[in-house]
Amino acid sequence: MDKLKFINEQMDILAVPYEFGEWTSKVNYPYTVGEITEEPITTEDGLEESTMILTIFHRGRYIDIETIKNKIKKHFNPISGLCAKTDSGSVAVFFDGSFYIQTGEADLKKMQINLKIKEWKGDL
Repeated sequence: MDKLKFINEQMDILAVPYEFGEWTSKVNYPYTVGEITEEPITTEDGLEESTMILTIFHRGRYIDIETIKNKIKKHFNPISGLCAKTDSGSVAVFFDGSFYIQTGEADLKKMQINLKIKEWKGDL
């Protein structure tokens, strides 16, 4: 749960309109919805890895989506990531790629951004 709280806080800092699971607020483009996939724990140290899938929806110019993507990419650097202490340990989040998704609607644009998340108990 710490990772969801952390991502939510970071999206607020970046001023990216974001909700987890589904968009429940009044629709105002662009907006971003997050979902998460978790991988099985395979190491003795309890490292948990997951991927946050951010989907940006927009009825406007592609440059607006690219601006959001670049803001997220810079914040969650693909090499050094963004690391922090959480209530139960530590978290590191890395930008892990993006791509456009066809919507079938002429004016609706959609992009998926993947963030790799690593969590573990204890300090960084």
